[in-house]
Amino acid sequence: MLLNVIYGHTCGDKTSADIASTHCAALVSLARAAELTHHLDPKNLPQDHLTAGINGNDSPSDTENWMSSSFSQPKERRDWLNWKLVEERKRTLYAIFVLSSFLVSAYNHAPALTNSEIRLDLPCEEDLWAAESPQAWKQMGGQTASKKTLSFSAALTSLLTASQREQSQSANLFYNSDDLSNSENRPSTFGCLVLIYSLHNYIWETRQRHMGRQWTAQETDAMQSHIEPALRAWQAAWASNPVHSLERPNPFGAGPLSADSIPLLDLAYVRLFVNLGRCKEAFWQRDWNGMADELARGTDIFQHPDAAMNDVVDPSLTGHLDTRRDSIADLGVSELAISRTPTQEEPMQTLSNIYKIGQSKREKHLRKAAFYAADSISMSDRLGNTFAEFSSRELPIQCALCAFDCAQVLAEWITTVQERVGPYLGVLGRDDADLTQVPGVMLLEDEDCKLVDKIKEILGSIEMKMQRQVQNGNSMSALSVMQRLPSVVEGGYGCKILIATASLLEQAAVWPVTKLMARSLEAQAMRMKERTEHSVMMTT
Repeated sequence: MLLNVIYGHTCGDKTSADIASTHCAALVSLARAAELTHHLDPKNLPQDHLTAGINGNDSPSDTENWMSSSFSQPKERRDWLNWKLVEERKRTLYAIFVLSSFLVSAYNHAPALTNSEIRLDLPCEEDLWAAESPQAWKQMGGQTASKKTLSFSAALTSLLTASQREQSQSANLFYNSDDLSNSENRPSTFGCLVLIYSLHNYIWETRQRHMGRQWTAQETDAMQSHIEPALRAWQAAWASNPVHSLERPNPFGAGPLSADSIPLLDLAYVRLFVNLGRCKEAFWQRDWNGMADELARGTDIFQHPDAAMNDVVDPSLTGHLDTRRDSIADLGVSELAISRTPTQEEPMQTLSNIYKIGQSKREKHLRKAAFYAADSISMSDRLGNTFAEFSSRELPIQCALCAFDCAQVLAEWITTVQERVGPYLGVLGRDDADLTQVPGVMLLEDEDCKLVDKIKEILGSIEMKMQRQVQNGNSMSALSVMQRLPSVVEGGYGCKILIATASLLEQAAVWPVTKLMARSLEAQAMRMKERTEHSVMMTT
């Protein structure tokens, strides 16, 4: 049933997706009825649960055989089998939770299984779960190791209180007893995946509390200052595990699960500054123009009367410093450079900290999200974890979702900038314009220019990969690819980013829904092309 729900939501067929949504709710109801949401001792489980967990079937003869032999089994084996049964139930519940949370991220559906319902410990370490005998299990710690596992609620609370710890002490949190990067509290690989999904749910729930009314500047800042430290704390916990890696295949032989979590971290950072909820609802309805309208409107990022000063003076002048993750080196790949935000650079001269002409608060939020989006795309590209790589066709669906959202946010930011500077600089990405000279230097901040350069690098890398594909492909596909090269596509940087990403997503062989993502990006690219052309027709 779980596999059918996954298929329905990723096959690309709307009818199947609607049916799968109904089945997802039924699946969660079954999990609740089986009491999977909280711990049960093996002795309190029905007998058919025990035999199904041990023998894989529940025939009467097998039940009798198991009951007659269970008491004659060594205690070590009984302990192992009982532990496996409890862990199996726990992991089944978390698999359902991951699916429920994915639907929140992908389609803005209300979570079928909420964070508050789970009363379980986090999953154990993968090597302990993979133990093939009582002896191997005991050698890895057995019951002692399993009892060290942190509860889901305690782990999530630790993440969500990270902002308080950052404010109350300047010491290294690695040695804080409440910190998840502490080796004693460190979540397992599967536990990390569960927790990053729980943070996505938390962001969704926080925004739902504000439905029906506009956000104030203070509420927006409060949410971001509360959740950003939680994401950094999760990142520290992930990085504290020596077998975690961004690389595929995992260089330590630990499987791909640790790398599967990182696209979700990137998505969480992006969505902290841009609410894509209504865009996701439009995607569910296959309303591509509606998606473009919602992203361009930016309903939750607007001008506040009480934020007038903040729209004129850079936050660094008022003492409110924003922070973000330092570099990809924090995730264990130090050779990959990643861009830095203004708060990480040396302070610029006061005059250069003044917001540029016409620059809005919305554009500032978009730029911060776009930096994360660009970093995510660049990181995947350098590691070979993109759908342009033949060896990466089996990337998990969250990689496609991350590429999809990051491309939209990056394209929306550059198109928003284009609409502001078009009358003075022409079409960015088509017309030659020296951004370091007047009028460019009067319209764009240093960080704007850095992000534009990053977009150029991303498009250049994608073009090289597409050209290699042309050399290795047949004549028909080669012609199609040539027409989509970033250097050939018209309409400015925003249009180029969306068309290039659509070309990559179209190559994914495992998840048919990525074809829908590609069609959506192509439709949005046409809308951005119209906005770009309109911007240069405006007079000063």
